[in-house]
Amino acid sequence: MTSRMNTILIIGGSSGIGEAFARRFHASGKRVIVTGRRANRLLALTTELPGMESRQWDIADIAGLQTHVSEIIAAYPTLDTVFINAGIQKCFSMLDPSTTSIDSIASEISINLTAPTLLTHLFIPHLMAIASAGKPANLLVTSSSIGYTPLPFYPAYCASKAGVHAMCISLREQLGFAPELVRRNLCLVEVVPPYTDTALDTEHREATIAMQGENPVVPMPLKEYIDQAYKSLNELNEHDRLKKEVAVGFGQVNVDIWRQSFGKVLEGMGFEC
Repeated sequence: MTSRMNTILIIGGSSGIGEAFARRFHASGKRVIVTGRRANRLLALTTELPGMESRQWDIADIAGLQTHVSEIIAAYPTLDTVFINAGIQKCFSMLDPSTTSIDSIASEISINLTAPTLLTHLFIPHLMAIASAGKPANLLVTSSSIGYTPLPFYPAYCASKAGVHAMCISLREQLGFAPELVRRNLCLVEVVPPYTDTALDTEHREATIAMQGENPVVPMPLKEYIDQAYKSLNELNEHDRLKKEVAVGFGQVNVDIWRQSFGKVLEGMGFEC
């Protein structure tokens, strides 16, 4: 599938899974633009990888999303792939108010669900225009395996990623009613990682390991994840562009279960999912 990607914007591409995908796309000869909050990380990436471009952008600034999107589309009118990947994860107990705050919960949900939903809304007209012109267009959105199977350590994270999954399904259903050229050329991909060894859980990894007792879940090494995910991306069925996930490990287990249960219900109702 990467053969249909030429100019790729990765929102949340300065570290972790986003950075790993950015490096892999860049190594494949793609034009890659990464965004992130930290200017030093963006500078390090673009210095190390000639040709990679970057924009400093904190998607926590909901009011500024439309301006950033408009500027990016104006700067890259041939942008054919948008990868919405940014996110944060907090560990807290709903039973112990001292472990979190209203602002922290609201911020986590805003960054993980509100911003991706609004970014999808803002970028879809551009991607539909690309598709309507007979050219490939792609939207990738990162959810999580624990958006399907929630764990007790991350109440807001699991809930927000479940929302991202639901948003992807709803968008697929809507695309099923789009004009033929859009259905043919616009590919929606939900990226469903397992627990992967990144800095996402740095602040609370030791605490969650301790809470799991003798058999804690071990994260998949990042290189192993990206090798499998990139392979999965390239194996997606070009002729069935509305039904796609890039899922690895526990993520694939969850996707398979969902498709054989709730997916069948939606298909029975006549929806693309």
